[in-house]
Amino acid sequence: MNETKSHRFNDLLKIENNNQTEEIQNNEEPKKKKHSISKKVILIIILGIILCLSYANFIEPTLYKVNEHMISSSIIPDSFHGFKIVHFSDIHYGTTINTKELNKIINKINETNPDIIVFTGDLIDYSKTINEEEKKEIIESLSKLKSSLYKYAIYGDEDIENKYYKEIMEASNFKILDNENTLLYYKDTTPIELIGFNTISSNPNYTIATNFIDNEDTSNYYKIVLVHEPDSIDSFINYNPSLILSGDTLGGLIKLPLIKPLFLNEHSQKYYESYYKINNTDIYISNGLGTSNISSRFNNRPSINLYRLNKES
Repeated sequence: MNETKSHRFNDLLKIENNNQTEEIQNNEEPKKKKHSISKKVILIIILGIILCLSYANFIEPTLYKVNEHMISSSIIPDSFHGFKIVHFSDIHYGTTINTKELNKIINKINETNPDIIVFTGDLIDYSKTINEEEKKEIIESLSKLKSSLYKYAIYGDEDIENKYYKEIMEASNFKILDNENTLLYYKDTTPIELIGFNTISSNPNYTIATNFIDNEDTSNYYKIVLVHEPDSIDSFINYNPSLILSGDTLGGLIKLPLIKPLFLNEHSQKYYESYYKINNTDIYISNGLGTSNISSRFNNRPSINLYRLNKES
């Protein structure tokens, strides 16, 4: 009898031990699953970061595109209807752009068959000291730019101190507008006015945007202003230019949803979006072609702007 009870007791112990073991195993399994899922999530996040960094550093900086814009106004002369202006800016040669990349950009511009080409500054990055061979290569590349009329340029903040900028641009058949204005004729005798401001100088001469060139009244002319630093726009917007083309911002380089673009330059804190309209003035700001300070772009492809003038009835 006692022996039978002993057997039963041992059986009960075994059952209880088995139940406890199963309970421990059942409790451990969810923990193992959670730990495994956490590892996968961490690996996915790390992989996503690596892919984003690789894209921002090695792919997007070379994805050049052309942004086309139609610009309409009743004061555009009839002869300028359909006139094409290519605007490029901020090459920052020596960062993500070398001679090979510059030639790709030149080819993209030439494919648009522009009537005039305008460059709004920062040809060579401040961190780059070019040699004579590189200077010749840049001149050779920029000389290949084709337009039916002219090529114009202004100074950017990194061009003022660069001893080669003026030489390179003039050797490449660019006319530098250094606080200058000029009348541009196309097909007939009614011109448009082109103004280039040097906002890097200590005292830019904004009065050249008033209504006279060599005693000729330009009050009814369509006026295009080239400027490097967009935050200087408030200094001359009261002269009511028709169109302002600017650069400098590089689009902030990194654009994330719902926040101001990152890495904006000092003089691009107020105006940095691609387009603004103030009264009757259209303002377009290029996000540039190169990079500066960091060699990355994200959600901000390097671009060239193509504007078609449209005469409104």
